[in-house]
Amino acid sequence: MSERASTSPTDPTRSAAMSGRCLCGAVQIELDPPTDYFGICHCRSCRLSHGAPCVAWTSVPLAQLRFLTGEDRVRWYRSSPLVRWGFCGECGSHLLYRADGEGHPESPRVGHVYVSAACLEPPLDRELEGHVSFEEKLPWFPVADSLPKQRGKGLEELDG
Repeated sequence: MSERASTSPTDPTRSAAMSGRCLCGAVQIELDPPTDYFGICHCRSCRLSHGAPCVAWTSVPLAQLRFLTGEDRVRWYRSSPLVRWGFCGECGSHLLYRADGEGHPESPRVGHVYVSAACLEPPLDRELEGHVSFEEKLPWFPVADSLPKQRGKGLEELDG
């Protein structure tokens, strides 16, 4: 995911932790701001892992994520040698995404954790910044906003 300047809907010096949880509440987390990015991913892996046409993600360095409860209930699925997905072992809620090493073609940041923004209580510390992997968007899912639409996870913007 690319990095852009924060466009916070609240005070840019916000220091309050953002809380989140899975559907059943067995896994509860907190993130310390600032987040790195807040965007919507349309890639096939995100769609399949969530059973949804796209997934909103934010990310932070690992040191800014705390498990309040249920860290032992998080189950990890390794989708490739360098990437794993974390979900609640009780209710199945998909919460996290991590890179374990450099070299993944989509360049997730090592040392960071990507958190499904929908599991976090609003407000986030920034506004939605754009769409990534937009070239993989499902044809039946309309996107009518004016946010940037990027190829892959980089900064190459697509037309329309």
